[in-house]
Amino acid sequence: MSSQGIPLKVIQPTADTTHKAEALQSQIHIVRSTANIFTIYRTANTSQLCLLFLSGCCAIVAGAAMPLVIVVYGNFAREFITGDNNAPDEIRDRVQSLALYLVYIAIGSLITTAISTFGFNTIGEQISRQLQQKYLASALRQNMAYFDVVGIGELTSHMDQDMKLIQAGISQKVGELLSGLSGFVVAIICAFIQNGRFAGIMISQPIALLTLIGVMGGFLSLTQRRSLAQYVRADNLAQEVLSAMRSVIASRSQERYGKRYYEALRHPAELDFRERFIFGMLVAGSFMVMHWANGLGFWQADHLLRQGHCTISEVLTILYAMAVAGGMLSQALPSIVNITQANAAVSRVFSVIERESPIDPSASTGVTHSRVRGDISFEDIHFTYPSRPEGKVLKGVDFVVPAGHTVAFVGPSGSGKSTVFALLERLYHPHSGRIMLDGEPIDAMNVARLRSQIGYVGQDVTLFRASIHDNIAYGLPKAAAELVIEAAKVAQIHDFVASMPKEYNTMIEAQGSNLSGGQKQRLAIARAIISQPAILLLDEATAALDSQCEKAVQEALDKVVKGRTTLIIAHRLSTVQNADNIIVMKDNQILGQGSHAELLSTSAMYRELVRHQALEAFHRSEGDRLIRQRPHSLSTHEEHSKDILVKFDTVDIPEDGLLAVRSSSSSVGRVWSLNRPEFPYIAAGVSFSVLAGITYPVQAIFFGNGIMSMINPSLSTGGHNVEFWATMYLTLGIIAFVVYSVRGYCFAVSASQLVLRARSQLFKHLLVNDLPFFQDKDNSIGALVSFLASGPRQITGVSGTSLGLVAESIVMLATGITIGCIFGWKLGLAATATVPLVVVSGFMQYHTVARVQEYIKRDTSAVAIAHEALSAIKTVTVLGLQKAISASFESASHRDSQRKYWLMFAATYACTTSLRALSIAFVFWYGGTHLIATGEYNVQQFFICFAATMWGSQSALEELMRAGISAATHRKLNNGDADVPTLKDVSLNAPAGAFIALVGATGSGKSSVINLLERFYTGETGAIALDDMPIEQYNLDSYRGYLALSGELVVLDDEILAALEDVGLADYVLSLPQGLSTPVMANGSTLSGGQRQRMAIAKALLCRPKILLLDEATSALDSASEELVQRTLQRVMKGRTVIAVAHRLKTIVDADEILVFKHGHIVESGTHKELMQLEGEYWQMARLQQVMGEA
Repeated sequence: MSSQGIPLKVIQPTADTTHKAEALQSQIHIVRSTANIFTIYRTANTSQLCLLFLSGCCAIVAGAAMPLVIVVYGNFAREFITGDNNAPDEIRDRVQSLALYLVYIAIGSLITTAISTFGFNTIGEQISRQLQQKYLASALRQNMAYFDVVGIGELTSHMDQDMKLIQAGISQKVGELLSGLSGFVVAIICAFIQNGRFAGIMISQPIALLTLIGVMGGFLSLTQRRSLAQYVRADNLAQEVLSAMRSVIASRSQERYGKRYYEALRHPAELDFRERFIFGMLVAGSFMVMHWANGLGFWQADHLLRQGHCTISEVLTILYAMAVAGGMLSQALPSIVNITQANAAVSRVFSVIERESPIDPSASTGVTHSRVRGDISFEDIHFTYPSRPEGKVLKGVDFVVPAGHTVAFVGPSGSGKSTVFALLERLYHPHSGRIMLDGEPIDAMNVARLRSQIGYVGQDVTLFRASIHDNIAYGLPKAAAELVIEAAKVAQIHDFVASMPKEYNTMIEAQGSNLSGGQKQRLAIARAIISQPAILLLDEATAALDSQCEKAVQEALDKVVKGRTTLIIAHRLSTVQNADNIIVMKDNQILGQGSHAELLSTSAMYRELVRHQALEAFHRSEGDRLIRQRPHSLSTHEEHSKDILVKFDTVDIPEDGLLAVRSSSSSVGRVWSLNRPEFPYIAAGVSFSVLAGITYPVQAIFFGNGIMSMINPSLSTGGHNVEFWATMYLTLGIIAFVVYSVRGYCFAVSASQLVLRARSQLFKHLLVNDLPFFQDKDNSIGALVSFLASGPRQITGVSGTSLGLVAESIVMLATGITIGCIFGWKLGLAATATVPLVVVSGFMQYHTVARVQEYIKRDTSAVAIAHEALSAIKTVTVLGLQKAISASFESASHRDSQRKYWLMFAATYACTTSLRALSIAFVFWYGGTHLIATGEYNVQQFFICFAATMWGSQSALEELMRAGISAATHRKLNNGDADVPTLKDVSLNAPAGAFIALVGATGSGKSSVINLLERFYTGETGAIALDDMPIEQYNLDSYRGYLALSGELVVLDDEILAALEDVGLADYVLSLPQGLSTPVMANGSTLSGGQRQRMAIAKALLCRPKILLLDEATSALDSASEELVQRTLQRVMKGRTVIAVAHRLKTIVDADEILVFKHGHIVESGTHKELMQLEGEYWQMARLQQVMGEA
């Protein structure tokens, strides 16, 4: 199993000709898109663009609301400063009028903020859904070579994570950016209207902020791009491992893959730290600029006042305007980060959307014949996989198939047989030669029309999470129920389906886990023949069927193939001996062809294949058999042997709570335990957060005294002049920079390490779950990979980072209220009274965000559909399911809409924003009418109380929201449930060193025994004992250490190659340019089924197990490879307990005991000779497997 695909830049076609190099490169080229975030809006329709325009206008108006408060603020200041010369009643009247203006502004802000928030979020979601649909459609139409080099994990990462970034970047963040920029511009305009000279000096503050944002933002964007590229590799590894959990669990590879995943995350974690630290430095620099700008402002204002170039009210208005301008820029800062991330994601997504597939099934070009006869010819075909250009797969292949004829391909695994089918389906382009259909090159034919005329059944059957009816009907869109039933009858699966409670409406679980291998294969046959194709391709179509089913299906296929051109790949010669022509392949070329009888006389290799498959069904002398000693006559057993006792009265596998390890939601304590090594950093970060919380309210003292020192220095605290308070601002800026920088560094270390450990631990936690967990519909591979990518980053919301934000907020609020009450307790308490309203509104907003996040996590059906389709891309391609998958995805996308939640969020968000303006109105009204007008408070007291309480409380609320919203990201992983075949009255005893074989019809319960032995599941009744001790009493990991499983459906590991000599792959691997270091592509896609299976056997042998479990371990092997592997197995089986599931009776004739299963029962048992003498079920199977004329 490869941890990542081959990097595209490494693939350098080593072709002898320019034509070949171009042919290879054209199939794997990647578009480097220049698309940006504005490109996305091209997908919007007129109504969406109109609503976006309205939302944008409202966002601009809402952003201008706070700067408009500046004008009112300046008028308040003028009234307060000159109020001593006016009558108190006049001051009250003017203050009340000004307060009323603030109420109007708040109402306007409420309406426009609600509209813009709802509009951007709703349309952003709709556009991102449309983009997802467009992306999926583009991905599904790509050629197979593209998928060989681009991992499925990367594609699903674009589908999920990148789309989330894009949705965030084109929805509310755009509104916040427009509001921030609007507020910034209006604030600057207001400042220049008040006094151009002083405003010209103070404009240095936003210029410095913009410069800082530009420089740091560039570093941030670069780091984010590199980080995302590294995380994609980890996603690919997770995708492959989670897709192969049966093999991973059986081989006890969880710890090894956990370590590999951790190593894949280390470099991204370093980049994550860098990203967080850069952002922390940006925050620190912003606070320093703000404080320094205020110090500069007071110093310059004092000079201008003395020269008569400005007034106190103008100074206050401009200082507040620049503070608002800086605040609006700070508000826009996170939006800029989000939009930058979205912009980078757009490029990655559009690199797929804009790529033109060289073999495009959606293209309307090409010849579309109304009727295809089925004449096929291959003319000097040479082919090399673009992802593996160093080795030829086909060399000068020539053959002709007349319409209506049946042609079989036989030969060793890896000789190029399946590649012939892939080229005929136009999954790849040959780099030389021609493939003709009805006398016309298939390159000139319409791709979709060509594939619609070809029915295909492959070695590895893929079924989708849908009903049995829909899975069969995928072979013929809009198929009537009668056609589905008829196809099922032909494929000998109808009786099984009819026996199920929901019949054809029965849902198939992930990877068809509730069906046996044979049942899945027969459904695939039904799917292939329902469309009545002109050409039928059968690639080991009966490999997983028992003899009886194989005979029945073969008879059905014999009827189906009449009048159709049929190409068959088979290792069982009994299935192809009646073919019109048999083509023998070896070493990627054709060695001979002819009928069965002709090849027996002309082809030495074919005769050798036949000899390997000879099975003496009725008579076999004891002297000819290599019978191993019976277990009861063994005087001693090798030290590593084990006894197995299986006894069940009835095993009913429960439908829930199977052996799945309980997955609980992440607790705060668990998160903190993950971050324990960083506790010193967290403690330091929290301490500096407390200091940060003090710095902001303290500036209120400097602000109020700076104003008073310009009016009358002797009345300021300590009697200091303006220069002193300007110097204090300068000092505060330096302190704030140091405090925020240290805090940023500490939390960058703790958060990045938390994400690293959480992601690694979550992956390990997933790996310890057993199979039922992964079969649960809510735990699809796509959903799990998505959660791996997003969940760990979100739990920083309950970590030290959030604790620091909470600490800063509490200290900021407490310090502000304290300072306000010290300098003027009445106004301080009045201002404090408004805090609960703002806090309650803010937490309503937090609650709504939490509900939106939970809803988004819960409704992942659309992403699951896309992931399943991309994971089964070969099946989707050959069946032409692109439109059907896209339609299903679109339907699920509409179901997942969160419009009502966005409406709730818009309302609470708008309330929170407008309440701030109303709070300011209340404080000015109360302070002006009850305190200033009466002379009880002076200007110094008012502005210190106002700045400390109002600015402090509102800044504290923003920090609390950052902490709260990021904490709303918990998720529960559901336990699995599955329908597992029931066993009834099953008893077997496997003494140490015995070889026990399980045979019978597909679905009879053979593989269920293997699953129970592996402890994939456990039953409510019955028992399994190992060395007289129930297996449940063994440590699960230690128990599986005694076992090695080689299954009938395998996914490979590219590190386990040491046993290749035993399985006949050493020469092949060593012939590759990179030898043992050759990367195995995703899911072993560039290896034949036989090669993949032999690698899996080699991996099992490396475990040196005490018990060997073989579940159709040689089903995909050719005769020569099978004989080699059988010899190897015979050797390694000595002294080991072996339990084998097999349909090929030749592989188990030497078993000490053969158990014949039927409908969950054992109906016969004994040795091969004993069962043959019974002339029962086993005898019937043996007869069916005779190769005519070879006995």
